[in-house]
Amino acid sequence: MNINSPVIIPPERYPDYAEQLMQIRYQVFVQEQGVPPELERDALDPLCIHVLLFEEGQALATGRMQADGHIGRVAVLPAWRGRGFGRKVMTSLLAYALQLPLERVWLSSQCHAVAFYESLGFSSYGERFMEAGIEHIHMEKRL
Repeated sequence: MNINSPVIIPPERYPDYAEQLMQIRYQVFVQEQGVPPELERDALDPLCIHVLLFEEGQALATGRMQADGHIGRVAVLPAWRGRGFGRKVMTSLLAYALQLPLERVWLSSQCHAVAFYESLGFSSYGERFMEAGIEHIHMEKRL
């Protein structure tokens, strides 16, 4: 598999990919950013659509979307950043969202990533807030 073939994981297939998804998220959010492990895994994972990207046989990027259009847990392994993988995760989730009866998608962006999400058509709203010790802001994109 390569960047041109993201794997879209519906809820019923989540158990097949859970370990790979969590390895990426654990490395990025827990080890790198210091998010407490108990906050990283939640009961929503089995209910979400997930995207998983592979390159050279390695799972290297992921993200998820809840049924209400809430996108989250977008993560790219450090060695693979700057190559368009985060954008591919997002464009895959956005393409999926267009198939649903949603008026918008939304997310809580870490403040350092706002420009990335703006480049995908998202706009900030509300006040900045802290989540897991990291400054965030809400962003949305109308579909």
